[in-house]
Amino acid sequence: MAQEPKRLVQIPKPRTMPRWIHKELRCNFVRASRAGKRAARTEARARFVVYRPREHALRIELTNGVAIVLPVKLIPDLRRAARRDVRAVEILGRGGGLHWESLDVDLSIPGLLSSVLAGPEWLAELGRVGGRISSAAKATAARRNGRRGGRPRIRPRAGPVES
Repeated sequence: MAQEPKRLVQIPKPRTMPRWIHKELRCNFVRASRAGKRAARTEARARFVVYRPREHALRIELTNGVAIVLPVKLIPDLRRAARRDVRAVEILGRGGGLHWESLDVDLSIPGLLSSVLAGPEWLAELGRVGGRISSAAKATAARRNGRRGGRPRIRPRAGPVES
């Protein structure tokens, strides 16, 4: 992988700024630039986003090749928003977030994905879909458990008795 040539950024040096502040600004800028490049390689970033009116959902393509369709009802900040407002979505900066000007809403991509994929609505949907799926292995396990009297009971652990 070829490395980018290093570019020196000139921070203006006003006459009233002490030297230590100038040095600190330059150091912080270099550190922030490195952190930004590292985040661009490791974090989920949006490449493309479009609102799908038929499904009332957002389709987000990430820089790592993943495409996700998120129903708007799973995004708390957009649940009660009008369709025309949701359609006006923009990608922030280098893909780190989504922005809705008319709603004054900004959502980070990592935050959006973690909140939607870890929320109770998503887990309920996974359970609903997973419970519907049947396979030979699942049927065999259910019959075996049925012969044994069903699902085993959870027994409390025996621990030290406090007096």
